[in-house]
Amino acid sequence: MATPQTAATTIDPISDGAVDAFSDFDNRYLRQGVARNDLASLPVIDISPFMQGGSETARDAVAKQIRQASIDIGFFYAKGHGFSAAELQALLDWGLRFFHLPRAEKDKLFWKKDPGRGYVPPGGLNPEANKDKPVDLKERLYFAREFALSAAEHAGAFPPGPHQWPDETALPGFRRFVADTQYKSVDLIQRLGFALARSLGLDEGYFERENGRFGSTMVYNYYPPLDRATLERTQWSFSPHTDYGSFTVVVQDENGGLQVRNAAGQWIDVTPIPGTVIVNIGDLVALATNDLYTSNLHRVANFSGNERLSVSFFVGPPSTAEISCLPTCRGPDNPARYPTVNADEYTQALIEQYHRTGRPGIAVTTATRFKRQSV
Repeated sequence: MATPQTAATTIDPISDGAVDAFSDFDNRYLRQGVARNDLASLPVIDISPFMQGGSETARDAVAKQIRQASIDIGFFYAKGHGFSAAELQALLDWGLRFFHLPRAEKDKLFWKKDPGRGYVPPGGLNPEANKDKPVDLKERLYFAREFALSAAEHAGAFPPGPHQWPDETALPGFRRFVADTQYKSVDLIQRLGFALARSLGLDEGYFERENGRFGSTMVYNYYPPLDRATLERTQWSFSPHTDYGSFTVVVQDENGGLQVRNAAGQWIDVTPIPGTVIVNIGDLVALATNDLYTSNLHRVANFSGNERLSVSFFVGPPSTAEISCLPTCRGPDNPARYPTVNADEYTQALIEQYHRTGRPGIAVTTATRFKRQSV
C-alpha cells in the first residue's frame, strides 16, 4: 500500500500569506462550462427530498444545488435534515454541561488513540512540547466512529462503540443522549452520501458500493471567548484548516465566529441560521473529484464575548478504502491529478499532527491545490 503525501504544514494566515482558490481551476474547468463563483454568503439547501423519499426530479434539483455549492465554496447550510430545533439545542446544551465539569473530571476521559476518542485539552495532547508556538484556544471531546446501519440493523440494538464516558453521577443522562444522537445521525449521514453521489453524476449507492458505508466521528468543540488584548498575533480559536475526511456536518450555536474563504480569497462569516446544520466538503472528496469540489479553508475566531459550542460529525469511509479519482471527474483534457490514497493513512497522519502541536496542519496534496498571495 503506497504511503500518501501527508506531511503537514500549519498555515499561518498572517506571516505565511493568505491562501486563495485553486490556481488552475479555470484552465481545466471553464472549457467544460464550469465556473467557481465568489459567494458573499453560503447557500441554504433543503435536503428533505433525500431524507423523506422525494421524487427523482426533486432529488435531482437538490443534487444540482449541492454540486454548485461544492464547486463554489465547499460549504452550504442544510435544512430539512430531520433534527428539530429543540434537538439541535439540546445537543449544544449537553456539550456545555460537559465542558463545565471540573478539569479533573474531564481528564478522566483523556484522549486514547486506538480508536481515537476522548478529551483533548487546550494546547493539544502535549502542550509542554509547543511552548514556543501559539496554540488554538479550544477544548474537544471525541467519540469513536459509528458506521451507517442497514434497515435490519436499525431494528436491533444500536452498537454502543468503545467510547469514553464521564461518570453517570457527574453528568447523568449524557451517555444516553449522545448514543441516541449518534443513532439518529446515521440516517442523515447516509442520505447525504446518496446526495453527494448523485451530485457527481453517479448512482446514489456508488460510495457505499465502492468504499463501504460512511462512518462519522462525533466531536464536541468548546471555544472560550477570545481576549484581543492577550491574543497572540497568529492565534485563533481554531486556526485556518481544511477537513481531512469525506465531508463534515456541523451544528453551531448562536454566537458565530466560523468563517470560510470564498473563491476571491475573502473570509466570509458563516452566520448561524436557526434550524440548519452546516455541511462542508473534506479532502478525500476534493481528491476524488479532481479538485472539482473544494475542501476549503475555514477558521474560528470567537470574539462574541460568550463561550461558543459546536458539534462536528466528521464523515469518512472505512479505514480500508482506497480513494482515487472518480470516473465522472476525469477525462482526456482533465486527467487524474493525484495518486490513490488510503483513507485511514491520509487522515490519521494529519490528526496526529494536530494533536501533537495543538494546531491543525494541511496535507502536502492539499497545500499544492492552493495559490499563495500576499495579504
